[in-house]
Amino acid sequence: MLTSEEKALLNQVNFEETVLLLNKFKDLNRQSGSEDEKRASYYISERLNNYGIKNQILWPEIYLSTPRNAELKIIGCNINIHAKTPSYSMSTDGKWIDGELIYASSYRPPYAWGEFEYKLKFQGDPVGKIVICEGIPSPDKIRDIIGNGGIAAIFIQPGENIHEGICTTTWGTPELDDYENMTRIPAVSINNPDGKLLISKLEEKKIRAAVRTSLEEGWKKCPLVLAKIDGYKEPEKFVLLHSHLDSWYKGIGDNALGNASTLEIARILNNSRDKLKRSVWIAWWPGHSTGRYAGSTWFADNYAMELYDNCIAHLNCESTGCINADSYEDIMWTEDVDDFCKELVLEVTGIKSEWARPIRAGDYSFNNIGITSYFMASSTISKKKREELGYYKVYGSGGNLEWHTELDDLKLVDENNFIRDTRLYLAGVYRMVNADILPIDCLKMLDSIQKHANEYQLSCGEEFDLSPLFEEIQILKALMKDFYSKIKKCPDDDEIKAVICDTILRVERKLIRISYTKREEFKHDPAAMVPPLPEIAPVLKIQKLSQNKRKFLITQLLRSRNRVIHTLKECQLFIKKTVF
Repeated sequence: MLTSEEKALLNQVNFEETVLLLNKFKDLNRQSGSEDEKRASYYISERLNNYGIKNQILWPEIYLSTPRNAELKIIGCNINIHAKTPSYSMSTDGKWIDGELIYASSYRPPYAWGEFEYKLKFQGDPVGKIVICEGIPSPDKIRDIIGNGGIAAIFIQPGENIHEGICTTTWGTPELDDYENMTRIPAVSINNPDGKLLISKLEEKKIRAAVRTSLEEGWKKCPLVLAKIDGYKEPEKFVLLHSHLDSWYKGIGDNALGNASTLEIARILNNSRDKLKRSVWIAWWPGHSTGRYAGSTWFADNYAMELYDNCIAHLNCESTGCINADSYEDIMWTEDVDDFCKELVLEVTGIKSEWARPIRAGDYSFNNIGITSYFMASSTISKKKREELGYYKVYGSGGNLEWHTELDDLKLVDENNFIRDTRLYLAGVYRMVNADILPIDCLKMLDSIQKHANEYQLSCGEEFDLSPLFEEIQILKALMKDFYSKIKKCPDDDEIKAVICDTILRVERKLIRISYTKREEFKHDPAAMVPPLPEIAPVLKIQKLSQNKRKFLITQLLRSRNRVIHTLKECQLFIKKTVF
């Protein structure tokens, strides 16, 4: 139940400041690296100064890929098809890339959350051909096309309007190795009616097409606004609340409203800073849309040690307060805060949430540090209402079809939904920074790890043995149960509580990494589908491999199992060494 103190805090949320921000942002085309993005950052900083909140504008130099133009022509047909190219498509530098069209259908691989993570099944040999498929230009599908020898891609989007996007699997600014090994093809999107027409033509006869794309790529210094509100008891510990400042076009639903929520939360928390036990950091990122989360990735890189040592959790504030958004379906958080988040959503909004495992998106640039996360995005249109409206699923702007288009403007704003959603984020920050014992449940994460390991073992049968992994999970679970049992009996002592919270964070740093990442600490996994226990997940394909390839995979899995087991043993040692 919400406390009287929490209720009083949430009642401070109002729409007055948001109206001012929206009236400013509605005229700003806040593409990253632009003058309008700078103007937006100056506005945020000015408002923070007026509230008396210490803040700074950082100027990270990040690598961006900004679409400029795209053309598609069907050779031998008098068809005019409008096209757009996604960020990180290959720029053809004025040349046409032509080839025979081949169709590929989409299918859902194990553990994929939505169409964004689907793979492709080719109807024929794609080598040297232009692949046409349904959906938005997702990194997973682009990777499939490149890996199978396709030379270009045409994506048939689900509606009348073409949604902008990005198609690289590289997370943030590429490292030199990433950049030098980056294989790209030109990709374009067309709308659904044009796509259906093209498919019907392809069913009748072979078709050749040509694409031409233009993108501007390079390094840009972009504004990153960072505000800090210090807690009174443990000021070095903090919760990180963030939203992306850049947008496609005017981007009111995605993400001016999210920017407004974070600003409103900053105002209210600063007025109540004498009640904050720990600190709150609030960031407005650049480079989200055309840099594949380059701003938040830069922050993860440059503040890595502070984040590792002191960040309790992070929240991504996106697409709050949109019209029609009547549910919290598919709302995401890491398993360790499942109880915390479910209770919070119900208490603040009166709506029962439906959890989804966080996908590789939404400025979740902190998995490889091992930071607990919740609320990748805000409320959305429920499945039932979506069917009533005749909408298809999109990934922002509260589920409204204006997402990532020129039409994402002030008509998407709903004042009541904004107040509701902002209160949820505010409560999520406030409750976490003031918890005596962090509401992070390592046992919930262990349950998830065990569940998925069980599924993998059933899938591979006797081809690979995961029993040593299960043994270490059980040992750690027993230690954690005893640890949590002792917490209930511990004295009301600040030093003891600090030791307990530090141990929880140290364990969770490790568990999140083995559950959500494959690359080493402080690196960044690709922007592609990441199944649970990604080091072990390749076991799912063992039954489909030849005997020769199985042996190579078993070698890989043995090394991966060793990494996971070693990590679990490290966690066991943390618990054993904690005395209170």
